[in-house]
Amino acid sequence: MPLPNKDSFTGGIQISAVLKGTIITIFISFFLSIGAGFVFHFTSLTEQSMPWFAVTILAVSSFCGSLAAGRGAGSRGLYHGAAVGVIFFFFAWFLAGVVLPGQEALGIIYKLLVTSCAGALGGVVGVGMS
Repeated sequence: MPLPNKDSFTGGIQISAVLKGTIITIFISFFLSIGAGFVFHFTSLTEQSMPWFAVTILAVSSFCGSLAAGRGAGSRGLYHGAAVGVIFFFFAWFLAGVVLPGQEALGIIYKLLVTSCAGALGGVVGVGMS
């Protein structure tokens, strides 16, 4: 098996694109969460639908931020998008731990899969749009 040389790694991950995508993801998630709060306050939706809203917000936010990262990078959308999704997941997980200490993190692997898969898809679509 041949050893990889450092010339094969020249087109790596662009950290600036990933950070920009992560910031966009955080802002979109914040505004969608506020919108969901208004929906729950002013409608008769029950709390049973809240987990569906949360997963949808995670997926849409991760997809949109990763789309921007993939589009900004112009290549390797799968890697850029998945990186945005994973970083966003850990940011959200940390923030939830600070705001809601002691809460059970049920479905944490599921949410990691949702954010990373939506991120990877968004990154691929973003590269296709560039």
